[in-house]
Amino acid sequence: MAFHFHTTCWTMVLDAGGDDSDVRRPALEELCRRYWRPLHAYVRGHGLGEEDAEDVTQSFFALLLERNLPGRAHPGGGRFRCFLLTSIRNFLQSYLGRRQSLKRGGAVGPLLDVEDPELNLANRLTTGETPETAYERKWAHTLIEIALEQLGAEQAALGQADRFEVLREHLFDPGGRSAHAALAARMNLNEGGVRTALSRLRARFRDLIRAEVARLVDDPSEVDDELAHLLRVLRG
Repeated sequence: MAFHFHTTCWTMVLDAGGDDSDVRRPALEELCRRYWRPLHAYVRGHGLGEEDAEDVTQSFFALLLERNLPGRAHPGGGRFRCFLLTSIRNFLQSYLGRRQSLKRGGAVGPLLDVEDPELNLANRLTTGETPETAYERKWAHTLIEIALEQLGAEQAALGQADRFEVLREHLFDPGGRSAHAALAARMNLNEGGVRTALSRLRARFRDLIRAEVARLVDDPSEVDDELAHLLRVLRG
């Protein structure tokens, strides 16, 4: 899945709510690609089946375009994570209330192919999760995936794509001497070189996560609180 990193999320929201259709549609499509998983998880958490949940999530993004919901949002209105959660909560309540009369096949075509396996890899909920917890967990994993995608792109630009693929799975596991020794043999490096490479990748990954979180809050002073929140979510 391709991600773009040229703009803040609030700028993306404002673009999606703008009058220029050449800017509006791509911005909304990018919002959809980034945040399909947490929104879908929230909908599934309300007991809807897979097909209905896909339909509701798809309809939510279509509504953003049809009713220019992004145009009503503004930086200063809260953290972006909370903006989307409030929006999908309100939409789902309305949708379920008028479910039988909802018109299908409107003017707005599908923004995504919901059969795309890349979008459906992580859609299963953990037993016992509330819809809000499911949303938060998927949100945290989405940010990690975005940061990993960018880190991979950076490494590829440096001609280190193959090395990154080998080390990527070890970014979250400090491992031990035996793990470093195995990696060193596999990569034709010494153990010190492996430790240095992993340390640099982890540091850059942390920077990218922090930068991504900074794009999702109104005030830079909120970044540390948001990072702490995401860490609590990941730890369960």
